[in-house]
Amino acid sequence: MTKIFTLLAAVATITFVSPAFADNREVKDDAQDIQGDIDAIAKDDAALQKDREALRNDRAAKAEDKANGDSTKQAVDSTRIGADLTAIAEKKAERKIDRKKLEHDEKELNEDKADQ
Repeated sequence: MTKIFTLLAAVATITFVSPAFADNREVKDDAQDIQGDIDAIAKDDAALQKDREALRNDRAAKAEDKANGDSTKQAVDSTRIGADLTAIAEKKAERKIDRKKLEHDEKELNEDKADQ
């Protein structure tokens, strides 16, 4: 009979303690997800800054070529400017997605903390 009570006590303890460990694990996982999102946004910002700098350089080169009357180089510069604008739009879209992920992960973290 004592073995049965001991077994039941162990099962009850595991049943009540397991959710707490699971909740802690979920909070830790959510925190890691948030850090990953923050890192991704920082990476997006750095890439966006690099693309904006390239755009400034290509626009300056086009202005110089226009001043020199070199239409062939202007055409090449225009193509580069278009590529820069496309890259910037892509980086902005990636950053927007990463920010949405961050919002979602922060919401999950707050819900998991509230459940504890």
